[in-house]
Amino acid sequence: MTTWQGALIQKYPTLFVRPFRGVAFAPGYPRCAPGWQHVVTRLVERVAAAANDGSVYFTQMVCEHGVLRTHWSSRSEIPQQLALKIEEAIGLAEARSASACIDCGAEGRLFATDFVLAPLCRLHQRGTPVPIVAGRDVYLRRGVVRQRPVLVCSRYDWESDAFLDLPTSADSRPKRLSDDCEL
Repeated sequence: MTTWQGALIQKYPTLFVRPFRGVAFAPGYPRCAPGWQHVVTRLVERVAAAANDGSVYFTQMVCEHGVLRTHWSSRSEIPQQLALKIEEAIGLAEARSASACIDCGAEGRLFATDFVLAPLCRLHQRGTPVPIVAGRDVYLRRGVVRQRPVLVCSRYDWESDAFLDLPTSADSRPKRLSDDCEL
C-alpha cells in the first residue's frame, strides 16, 4: 500500500529522490501526520511550479514543535527571485501547519500532550491548550524592494492561504525591524 507521502514522491521525483552510492533515497520524505497532507502537497506543488528545471530538492520535512519545518537545497546557483518564491512557499506551509490539525487538517490551535506540541481542531483536541500569545501569527519573511533584500512583517490569513503585509510607517528614515511590526 502506497502512503500519501510515497505517492507525492512518485509524482515529483526530482524534488525528493537523490542518489547515494548508486542507491536512490528521499532525504526530504515528509515525516508528518496525515492531517498535514494538504499542507505538504500544496507546498510541493508551489515549489514544483517555481522550480520546474529540477535543480531544487527537499532535504528535510519534519514536524518540529507543532510546525512543519522544511529544508531544501539546489544543485547549482539559482536566481534570487526563485529562491524567494521557494522561501515564500515554505513560509506559507509552515504558517498553515501551525494552525492545521495534525489529525484531519481542519483549522485548530496548539495543544501540549505528553510533552509534544501539536495543532489540533475542536473535534480532535486533547491535552492542554497552549496559551495564545498576541502576534503569534506574525511572520518575518525575506523580500526584495528596489533590488535590495529586506525583511517584511506579515500576518498569515487562513482563508486565503496567503501572507498579508502589515502596514508600515510612511516615514523613510531607517528604523529597527521591531518598529515596523505592529503586534
